[in-house]
Amino acid sequence: MTIILVLISLIICHYLADFQLTTPSMIAAKAKGSPVVPIISHAAVHALLIFLCLLIAGTAWELSSILAGIEFITHFIIDSLKGRLTALYPTLADMQKKPYWQLYGLDQFLHILVIIIIWYSAITS
Repeated sequence: MTIILVLISLIICHYLADFQLTTPSMIAAKAKGSPVVPIISHAAVHALLIFLCLLIAGTAWELSSILAGIEFITHFIIDSLKGRLTALYPTLADMQKKPYWQLYGLDQFLHILVIIIIWYSAITS
């Protein structure tokens, strides 16, 4: 798999996990930062897809495991913090207001930044 295809595949994994494989209970938990179990499940879906993608791309099992762990931890932290901020500040939960989209954009930027770091770590190993 070429280097750029690995990055594209990792971003597709993010899209699938964040938008196609997210259950209603995950969405509800992410919206307020609790309960943690659905957010953990959501982060685990991300980590599993990243892990499988890296393995298919030829990344060693050990490194794939570490990078999937990084995805799990960072995804959980980012989504939990976003949910808690949204619960504390109702303006951040209103899709009709700019702060909602600013926070949503920051959330997605951070997730993609982590994916780029994971990708770079995998291709330079």
